[in-house]
Amino acid sequence: MRLSLTRGAETVSSNLYLRGVEEGNYRAIRQLNKARLRSATTVTREGGVWRLTTRLENLSAWPALMTRLKVVRERSGDRILPAIYSDNYVTLLPGDRRTLHTELRDADTRGERPRIVVGGFNVLPV
Repeated sequence: MRLSLTRGAETVSSNLYLRGVEEGNYRAIRQLNKARLRSATTVTREGGVWRLTTRLENLSAWPALMTRLKVVRERSGDRILPAIYSDNYVTLLPGDRRTLHTELRDADTRGERPRIVVGGFNVLPV
């Protein structure tokens, strides 16, 4: 079940709640197929700040659970911390699209361009 809080036409918060057929039994989640996610990230640098905008789309017939972004250095693949994400661990239902924003300081990139890696519980990036 999805519960959204809106202010006029603007969605302030959206949450998804899962429940099992039997109360407290979530074992069926382990058998979910991999959800195919399409992602595209634009990367811009403004002075000493990098801004990454990532668009996600669930192309599958099942939900993509606990989808998360990780910002890494382009060549080494090392994670860049700290990074500020507009959201984390999102669930995308079939056909859902989300845009997430990431911001980090240039000093933390150690001279490498940042890039986004998409992962999650049952996520298969395409």
